[in-house]
Amino acid sequence: MPKIHSTEFRKIVMDHYKGSLHKSNTCKTFKVSRSTLDHWIHLEDSTGNLSQPKIISGRPFMIKDIEAFKIFFKTTPVIHIKDLIPIFEQKFGYKITYSALLNTINKLNLVDKKYRHSSKNY
Repeated sequence: MPKIHSTEFRKIVMDHYKGSLHKSNTCKTFKVSRSTLDHWIHLEDSTGNLSQPKIISGRPFMIKDIEAFKIFFKTTPVIHIKDLIPIFEQKFGYKITYSALLNTINKLNLVDKKYRHSSKNY
């Protein structure tokens, strides 16, 4: 796992680099690798700050506004989830699949499921 440097340390290193314009000297002084300094220079050029970018792991939800969806789901009276799809598309303005809607409802625990066990003997 790479070492995550603080934003203050990054600013100090970048100030030294901007003053000297010498990457190798800056890297030796602060014991930072050249690729790390290059990454910080690129980060500052592209975003304007040196803070650590948020690490996003996993797949994002298909539904863009989760809080609005929770309110929508609780206030919309439907019996079947498949009946909710056209109402959702009309309200939020984008298409969604049945499986994406069902997975989101299950992940947010919006429905209490009661599993019925079959009376068949296996």
